Amino acid sequence: MIVMTIISVIMTVIILGILYWRMVKREIPEPIGWQQALIPIAIGMVSFPITVPFSMGLMKAMGKDPNALKLTELNFFQALWRDLILAGGLEEIAKLLMILVVLFIFRNKVKNVYEFILIGACVGIGFTIAEEYFYGSDEDATVLSIVLRTIAVPAHMTFNMVMAEFLGRARVSKLSGKGSPVIYYLLAILVPITVHTLYDVTTAFNSSLMRGEMKGFIVAAIGYVCLLVYEFVVLIRCKKKTAAFCAMRTL
Repeated sequence: MIVMTIISVIMTVIILGILYWRMVKREIPEPIGWQQALIPIAIGMVSFPITVPFSMGLMKAMGKDPNALKLTELNFFQALWRDLILAGGLEEIAKLLMILVVLFIFRNKVKNVYEFILIGACVGIGFTIAEEYFYGSDEDATVLSIVLRTIAVPAHMTFNMVMAEFLGRARVSKLSGKGSPVIYYLLAILVPITVHTLYDVTTAFNSSLMRGEMKGFIVAAIGYVCLLVYEFVVLIRCKKKTAAFCAMRTL
């Protein structure tokens, strides 16, 4: 499946590369340097493999549990809880850790909320590249599955743009003494986990879809449409509010 892997990764790099490069060029009064623009992507790639031992361990434990249900047997709330543990929660926490690592490395250079958002986008891009390599090498991967995954390619990028924006707002709140940074910290982790989990439970963790039921296909289609709307809203909002984000000083 080398061909599928190459196709998947190339499509991912092209789509996210264009979106990210346009974001970098919009910063006011001038774009960040190449190190700050690219190094976080490499660091973000680490966030995917560090989730694998945990998810594999949890899946192995569930497999040994005689009372554990198969995905096709789960109801909505059971699937929601399993996704929260195996994907939505685990992945967003891993990416949050990488964002914090990047912020520490560039602690004397990240000067506004927009640059926080760029770092979030970077980590999400890095995670996506690693994830697409993994799924592209799946023996069951097909052209159709890769095309469907392309719809979700900007998902991690936008999840972490929102996460990093709240982290940046927390920093601004702390420096200005206005508002509660704690609220922003909570939103930074809760919003991406919620959106991520709800998307997954309509698609990858959709038990009705796994059983081949029409209801499952309809729910999955709604999930894809909602994700597309979410991605567009986040990206367009970031574009329209670039000047405002750049004016929110974090140094």
